[in-house]
Amino acid sequence: MPKSQFQFTVMAAAMSALFAPALHAAGAGRVDFATPGVNAVGPNGQARPLTKGAEIQPGETIDTGAGRAQLRFTDGGMVSLAPQTQFRLETYGYDKDDPKKNSIVMNMLKGGLRTITGLIGKTNREGYKLQTATATVGIRGTEFSITGFPDGSILFHVSDGAIDVTNQSGSSTINGGQSAIVNSQTSTPTKTDEKPFLPPVVSAAATQLPAPTNAVQDSQPIVQPILTGTFQGQWRTASFQVGGGQGQLDNPDNYGGAAPTFTLSPSGHLTSYGYGGGSQQQVAANTAGRTVTLGSAGAQSYGNDGVMAWGRWIGTVSDSTASEGTMTYTAADPLHYVVGLPVSAMPTSGSATYTMYGGTAPSCSGACGAISVGSTLSVNFGGTYSGSYDMKIANTSGSVNLSGGGSLSFYDNNVSFNGNGGMTGSGINGTASNQIKGFFAGPGASHAGAVYRVDYQTSGYGGTYTTITGAAVYKK
Repeated sequence: MPKSQFQFTVMAAAMSALFAPALHAAGAGRVDFATPGVNAVGPNGQARPLTKGAEIQPGETIDTGAGRAQLRFTDGGMVSLAPQTQFRLETYGYDKDDPKKNSIVMNMLKGGLRTITGLIGKTNREGYKLQTATATVGIRGTEFSITGFPDGSILFHVSDGAIDVTNQSGSSTINGGQSAIVNSQTSTPTKTDEKPFLPPVVSAAATQLPAPTNAVQDSQPIVQPILTGTFQGQWRTASFQVGGGQGQLDNPDNYGGAAPTFTLSPSGHLTSYGYGGGSQQQVAANTAGRTVTLGSAGAQSYGNDGVMAWGRWIGTVSDSTASEGTMTYTAADPLHYVVGLPVSAMPTSGSATYTMYGGTAPSCSGACGAISVGSTLSVNFGGTYSGSYDMKIANTSGSVNLSGGGSLSFYDNNVSFNGNGGMTGSGINGTASNQIKGFFAGPGASHAGAVYRVDYQTSGYGGTYTTITGAAVYKK
């Protein structure tokens, strides 16, 4: 087919879908979950908060702000919206008895999303369109992700199936496992190895929310037994001011009789952590042991899935290693923690990739906006352990979007690891640095936990120095 005829056909299909009658318009779908602060804005400008179970209406624009939402349509299709996303369902019609009438037209105005197509995409592919600022997506029955960048370019990544990306330059096909960047409506897609930046919800905005009982506040809901009681297991903590303002990444090596322990309340948040005596630990901490107790301070932004638990402490806590016996953590400078059950049957061969599925709302010192974090770990278990990690940070202050990582070093019988490296991206002056300290947990090292720190200077003369700290949980 000639290029001009192909473009006309695609445009005609898109216009036909756009003005087609909206079948079942009153019930296009519902919200699977939404974090507080996600709103749907109608054509008249009226906004309504979205909560789990709320109905999705064609014509409304969903604005996630610093949160996240997942939508499920009546045809079984799913759209997961990242923080700082604006998404509009232009038209929707689904008739299971007459597939030719099925159509859906969506518009990602900004931000990022992941979608799995439903029956509309399978029964009437020409009726499925997803519009963006740089191109329109047509599908062949698929799963794909889209991420918008501050410079206006958009990254398309296909996990399964294929998509056709069409704009004024023509049409290109992106197959499963491939990514492409489209810079504008007139530019052709450029293939890339970059993957979409769609991190779990670990937004700083969540720090102002009360922590509900058995919360998994900063990730998608996890249905597993809650972890409560006292355990001998791994833990890491991090804050800005502990350690002379250098953002300490606390690290209890399990040497000798150190025996790190932690206690979790019936609602699933940490109430104390510490370790016992051990010759190397005594030298490192100048004490025979350490006990830190929450006391009257508060826990927030916490989660617990039965193997891992994570959260933030704010207030004055009892610390046996502090000179006055207490340490005070503020809302601007909380103590991040992650704890986990001991590893059983540590792998001795093979490899694994661990994906971040939750974590604390990050704290920030410097130029701070809405912050999102994503990370993965790659580990080779055979022989001498080796591995690497990557980390992505987005900060709306200065439109900062960074990616980077480094290699991992293993110790404590390979249960613990740390790493440091550089990061590059937009909105900064030069390069950024990061460090991470963590551990494996659970049966067969099924999970991992870590605390992290990222440092950079914002772009421009005399740019602000910014530090971001938090805790992350992973599973393979």
